[in-house]
Amino acid sequence: MKLLPSSVKDLQARWHFPLPVGPLLALGLLQMPVCMAYNLVMAITTDFQTTTYTSCQAFNIFPSTSAAARSQHKVWALACWMEFPFLVASACLQFRFYRRNLPKAVRSFGCLMAIFMAVSSSSMLLWGTFAQADGDSLLHTAIALSLFVSCAIYMAGSFVCAKYYMSERSGQRHEELSLRLKSSLVLTYYVWVVVMWIFYFLHQKFCFPLAYSVFGMGEFISCECFCIYLCMAYFDFYHVYICYDQRLGFFLSEM
Repeated sequence: MKLLPSSVKDLQARWHFPLPVGPLLALGLLQMPVCMAYNLVMAITTDFQTTTYTSCQAFNIFPSTSAAARSQHKVWALACWMEFPFLVASACLQFRFYRRNLPKAVRSFGCLMAIFMAVSSSSMLLWGTFAQADGDSLLHTAIALSLFVSCAIYMAGSFVCAKYYMSERSGQRHEELSLRLKSSLVLTYYVWVVVMWIFYFLHQKFCFPLAYSVFGMGEFISCECFCIYLCMAYFDFYHVYICYDQRLGFFLSEM
């Protein structure tokens, strides 16, 4: 440890400022659910016939999220690319958080969930980049399956980690509120994913009227639940700050 200054810089007053990570991540991750709602409204008001059309020409009144993104592909691509850095930052912070705070028995499982979040983030970016791909193409099918599988695993696994972690930190108001919101989002997500795939099968196999609309509604609600679930990073990292110090530079600190 230095006892005497060795330069003029050492005599200067130290200056630092804290930047909260939670609100910053929440604002960045909020871009995608807002853009999905925008795409849906614009698809219905400006491109209704194209986005609700199916190969079997069944009657439909609600477009799928994929069709709405295809209709507004430039806006959707911009939103996906702008949100990707926040998704990567959230995945890295979760990996760090699980490694430092979870008990050793579930630490590896928590880190694996952070990796699945990174996989779902990459799938989101691919969806935005290739939003114009045809719905029946192999590329669109691969991206959709990768996205839904990684999202389902991540939501279930991270919720289990949060609940296990809550048992060790009972009484914390932010953690209790976060767990209640996450449980509602996870339940809604899985209910509508099941409904969505059932009506997708009915549409593909029997071409029932409005089956594609129910599928589109389920796809929209499940995607919104996942994106809003990601915004719960506000509660996970409300106590983490990005700090800057003239001597130390940028660093993360918990307050």
